[in-house]
Amino acid sequence: MSKISVIDELTHKIQRARESLFTGILAIGTDTDVEWFLYFLVGQIVWANDRSHSKRRWHRQFLKNSSDLSQKNLKEISYQAQNYKSVAQLVMNQKFSREHFSKIVRGCISEILFDIVHSATLSKQTANSPLIYKVSPRNGANFPCIGLRREPIWEQVQQDWQHWQQAHLTEYCPNLAPVIMQSGILQERISLDAFQDLKRWANGQHTLRDLAIRTQQPLISLTKALVPHIRRDLIKLASVKDLELKSKPQSRSQTAPAAKPLPPAAAPLPPTQSPGLVPTTRVTKNSPVVVYVDDSPADSQTMAKIFQDSGYRYVNIADPIQALTKLIELKPQLIFLDLVMPVINGYELCAQLRRVSALRHIPIIILTNNNGIPDRVRAKVVGATGFLSKPIKAKRVLKVAIKHLQPTPVASPKPTTRFRQLSPSV
Repeated sequence: MSKISVIDELTHKIQRARESLFTGILAIGTDTDVEWFLYFLVGQIVWANDRSHSKRRWHRQFLKNSSDLSQKNLKEISYQAQNYKSVAQLVMNQKFSREHFSKIVRGCISEILFDIVHSATLSKQTANSPLIYKVSPRNGANFPCIGLRREPIWEQVQQDWQHWQQAHLTEYCPNLAPVIMQSGILQERISLDAFQDLKRWANGQHTLRDLAIRTQQPLISLTKALVPHIRRDLIKLASVKDLELKSKPQSRSQTAPAAKPLPPAAAPLPPTQSPGLVPTTRVTKNSPVVVYVDDSPADSQTMAKIFQDSGYRYVNIADPIQALTKLIELKPQLIFLDLVMPVINGYELCAQLRRVSALRHIPIIILTNNNGIPDRVRAKVVGATGFLSKPIKAKRVLKVAIKHLQPTPVASPKPTTRFRQLSPSV
């Protein structure tokens, strides 16, 4: 594996684009998906986007950089806030300030570049997964992007990332939303004013970046202030969906053509049709034992149905305090742990189990609604074998069971690369 850093990789790609006066799109992702798009016009980055928070980011940059616009103009523009091309057209028609537009666009580009570095750095630390780059040239005459003043955006992002690391925030993603988990304890630890502010904003609807804009605090200072409470599980960071911005109804001629659909990938067969997926024998004394530690009766029942008639012995442990003793008695071949439980959470329990020699090498899979990279990193640190996101799906659970319990894995063809078709969001 190459030891070149993400910063060096991106510097090389951006420098090559500058030298070749490249016009087009550089898509960046993994071997299965495109995550980010960088748009170049004659060698200069003029726009950037991703598939997750494009509207939220654009709206956030509007709030940050358009505070002096009239309410009438803001209301008009807010309808267009999900579409770069629409606002660029307003700029060309002198209905929107080029200066404001440039600030908003530069802010979006900076966030995307930071996210690429952050995500790829964590990915390299956990799975050493390299990024894949795909270049798609465009005809400059038909390219809808507007040139920006020559400013060192990439150089500034590198400084921002260095400051983020120096503040020991590498494992925290600024696109996650804080949620208060234990308000009573938190209220005792901070001032009343601070608690009221947190209660208002830390509701799982606003990302750390959103909160920095709304509270007019530097992102690093805000995040550092929350970290002690996050580490004590008084606050958690959760994934949040993109905004759903209202849009004016458009005529058919004004509506942008929809992106071409992706060719359907070969869908895997359901478990009952895939050879060797699930044992069909009855449960015996020698059947593999699967344990699920969770205090939720509903989730436990879901898991029980999944393993019903599978040939595995399924056991639920509802009390995490008793889990260690019972697991030593059961000697399971696979353990599923829920992350959020009373008294002790899944991370803490996993770390305890790894300190017991009899359980040290048993596969442990953590189940949670928190599916961000920081959560995966923390799961790896405490010794978890894998990570499954909720809601619980039979197909994913059985796939994990087969991987860890089937003595001779069924041969399967290598997954084909599904690097998605470029979908310029401009």
